[in-house]
Amino acid sequence: MAFSFTLLSPHYNQSSLKTRHPHHHRRHLLGEPFRRLPAIGVEKFQQIHCQAARDSKVQEEDFRKNESDLEESNGKINEVRFVEPKFKMSLAELLDDSKVVPLSVYGDLGVQITGIQHDSTVVSAGDLFVCCVGSRTDGHLYINEVDKRGAVAVIASKEINIGYTLRCKALVIVEDTNLVLPLLAASFYRYPSKNMAVIGITGTNGKTTTSYLIKGMCEAMGLRIGLLGTVAYYVYGDNKLESSYTTPDAVLVQNLMAKMLHNGSEALVMEVSSQGLAVGRCNMVDFNVAVFTNLTRDHLDFHVTEEEYRKAKAKLFQMMVDPERHRKVVNIDDPNAHFFIAQGNPDVPLVTFAMDNKNADVHPLEFELSLFETQVLVNTPRGVLKISSGLLGRHNIYNILAAVAVGIAVGADSLEDIGRGIEKVDAVPGRCEVIDEGQAFGVIVDYAHTPDAVHRLLDFVRELAPKRIITVLGCGGDRDQWKRPTMAKISTDKSEVTILTSDNPRSEDPLDILDDMLAGVGRTMQDYLKYEENDFYPPLPNGHQLFVHSTRRVAIRSAVAMGKEGDMIVIAGKGHETYLIQGDKKEFFDDREECRDALKYVNVLRQAG
Repeated sequence: MAFSFTLLSPHYNQSSLKTRHPHHHRRHLLGEPFRRLPAIGVEKFQQIHCQAARDSKVQEEDFRKNESDLEESNGKINEVRFVEPKFKMSLAELLDDSKVVPLSVYGDLGVQITGIQHDSTVVSAGDLFVCCVGSRTDGHLYINEVDKRGAVAVIASKEINIGYTLRCKALVIVEDTNLVLPLLAASFYRYPSKNMAVIGITGTNGKTTTSYLIKGMCEAMGLRIGLLGTVAYYVYGDNKLESSYTTPDAVLVQNLMAKMLHNGSEALVMEVSSQGLAVGRCNMVDFNVAVFTNLTRDHLDFHVTEEEYRKAKAKLFQMMVDPERHRKVVNIDDPNAHFFIAQGNPDVPLVTFAMDNKNADVHPLEFELSLFETQVLVNTPRGVLKISSGLLGRHNIYNILAAVAVGIAVGADSLEDIGRGIEKVDAVPGRCEVIDEGQAFGVIVDYAHTPDAVHRLLDFVRELAPKRIITVLGCGGDRDQWKRPTMAKISTDKSEVTILTSDNPRSEDPLDILDDMLAGVGRTMQDYLKYEENDFYPPLPNGHQLFVHSTRRVAIRSAVAMGKEGDMIVIAGKGHETYLIQGDKKEFFDDREECRDALKYVNVLRQAG
């Protein structure tokens, strides 16, 4: 790379951290564990409630048979290396097992169900359709459509005439379809989370990176683990499915867990969003470990108040009630830590982590940050662990500490396993991702899309002591209007140059969103249009420059063209996302690819002005 920045912590000890090892990411364990916290233990972690799916002879034989068939037919294992499980039960069995009590029943309860759906567009022959009521639509409006698609039964909360339909054999009326959906889905897929160790992570920022770190750590412990999160869903290993929501809906989450279990996964790490908790997507997920990263204002378009947002997050910790098989992991630097610790049963074992609070079970003794590597010496109840990570920034030290704390909580066999698994994760897509095409300045793409995340990101970049920070930033449409001026103010305070642009405007006019952002610095779009007309852009009171390009591609190219040796360019807001939504159109757009393209033609862009 042609650019370099380094930051040492205030507690940096040259003799302890400066030494470079011949092999990237080697770690040292300093001292023997002086005590073990009450922990789940690896054996119990692998087999909470009952034996994992790999110990089921039927599932194991089915898995091996299908895997063998793939090898025979292709000469090698198919790219998608997992087996789709099949489920079938009568409607009567489903209602009985899920303990859903109908208000009334019509038709044949003996009808065989081979799938369960609440999205009319994905219904297929043999499915049960549950008419859920959402904020934008009502499943009861799509009875004709699902009948044509082959639904054999319907569960509704309103009386419906199905006498004229061709395929629908049964109608069940319940009081609230939204409430019974998680019960039905869990029952249909045979309660998969009861046969897995499930780690749930909640908080405003850090969930995705922490989930990847925990996945790497569990794999180093010898566990086959799945992942559900913002970037992707992993059945196990590298077997990836595209992610549509941070927390899948109540049906999909049970389907994915069943798929993981059927293919031998013993554990699952899962990002748990406030919306997912609030609407009950996780009601029938049997979590074993609850992790809290941090809490700042977000999603008030959905929750309305900060207190409702916090209460939604707390639902994960309210599930922690059994000291024998539940664990809490909490960041005690966050002012909301005690609120989360108090949820559920106070006797459930707790492992704390922090950067500033040295009373935490897991905290750093020393650390070193650079644009290429993060080194941290971690104190734990079982000794001291040195970690060298490709994840960048002070905020990622928190994520590393969270993963270490989980390792302590579940009783990892050794600190060596914890360190090896964490170091295995060199990067997380779109999270402080460095784009290097040999240029003389740095380029980082990050998902930061909240005021707190932008604040932390730009603070990290400033600590690298660049000559200038050039930030490209937008705010999404139909989301959290309150944060638009705040994010613009943070960026203009912490960056020498800020370029405001679009970021999934959805149904809103991009110029209206930009106008909201400009309010954070006391300007309007009308002001900016006048500057543009006169080709004169006055600096802000702090001397920093502010530009506006409603087209994101133009904004990114402009930032890259401005880049000079020693500068840092930050593209914030979309990170891993590979789309741009405007109106009802969703088109391919990847900030990382846009940066690479711009860097290849940087001289042409500069000449074009």
